[in-house]
Amino acid sequence: MLASLDAAPLVDPRFAYEPKYDGIRALAMVRAGGGPGAVRLWSRLGNDKTGQFPEIVRALASFARKLKADVLLDGEIVALDQHGEPAGFQRLQGRIHLTSERDIGGRVGTEPVAFVAFDVLRDGETDVRALPLTARRARLERIFGNTGTTLLRLSEFSPGDGRALYHEVLARGWEGLVAKELDSPYMTGRRSPAWRKIKVLRRQECVVGGFTEGRGSRAHFGALLLGVWEGGALVCVGHTGTGFSERELARLAALLRPLETTTCPFATRPVANERPHWTRPELVVEVGFTEWTADGIMRHPKYLGLRDDVDVKRVRRETTGSDAPEHGESRHGALEDGGPRKGPPNPTAKTARKRREIEPWPRAGGTTGRLIATLAEVETRGGEAVVDLPGDGALAVSHLDKVFWPGLGVTKGALLRYY
Repeated sequence: MLASLDAAPLVDPRFAYEPKYDGIRALAMVRAGGGPGAVRLWSRLGNDKTGQFPEIVRALASFARKLKADVLLDGEIVALDQHGEPAGFQRLQGRIHLTSERDIGGRVGTEPVAFVAFDVLRDGETDVRALPLTARRARLERIFGNTGTTLLRLSEFSPGDGRALYHEVLARGWEGLVAKELDSPYMTGRRSPAWRKIKVLRRQECVVGGFTEGRGSRAHFGALLLGVWEGGALVCVGHTGTGFSERELARLAALLRPLETTTCPFATRPVANERPHWTRPELVVEVGFTEWTADGIMRHPKYLGLRDDVDVKRVRRETTGSDAPEHGESRHGALEDGGPRKGPPNPTAKTARKRREIEPWPRAGGTTGRLIATLAEVETRGGEAVVDLPGDGALAVSHLDKVFWPGLGVTKGALLRYY
């Protein structure tokens, strides 16, 4: 089951909130009693990960000796930082491509990982996927609540109110939250609005369609040329030349060389800063970036890692409601019917990216006035925030200085304040 990008409130009794762990999604089959072959790990594509993470397998095998019945768990393999807390996907890059026992064993002590369980699909002979999340979570806590090791963990779980968890995600620099409907069943293989991503840091899975030659002393290549599938065509969404270590540059170059081709895989040949080399679209990478431009290009993209657990044919642009073009509008900003743009008036909106103080407009009193003032303050300082709404609600906001209607200078923040 996969999460959608449908909008989700931060306070709602229908939802529970969990961190969006930034690792490898994995299913763990654990057979009661332990013994050889008692534990198997698979990625969401069905790739066997059992041999790549022996410390997790050993911990699960030890845990299996306490079980009274077999279990099938859904969770995430995450890298750990120096404090033993879940870290970003980049920290897994030194582990996920290793195949030999010697190489893997050499990284166990220096690049620690853990398995974080957030759902249970089978409990003994019972398929529990049709049960609501509340019932599955109760079973999971009974089964996995006391594993006796930090290698095996339960996900954080906050029913009804995700505000504290949201602030923790901001403080730790994690990717975001997942809001899950408490009465939802588990739908295998489906992306469902019953699970909803609340993104703090923007990420995008991209297909590699080529690379450019390096400049100066840059070895192997300069930048990756990136795309997503739209209507069966590979559309370029930018390029990135940052985020690589020397080791990662060499590893990616070795993977790209056999894929080189004379045919550009993109629907429209992208403009490159250096001579491009085209590749067959078979590799998927994850990229962090600040925002989508009006032309549908990622701004300030940075390489985060190779994704061997993602089907290359399923890579699509991940957009939130505020990223999506207006109805009838192309990504290049013009209305497809040729008509003029429309939007709410705003005499205080910015017409340039230069930050300046935003006036609390429109004028209002009471709780509405305080909300407008808070939104204006967030737009002035930039970044993300959680604002309190009337009726004990809350809303996560970010990039309020993003200009939605350049001709009028209307920003995302102005739109929120107006309505």
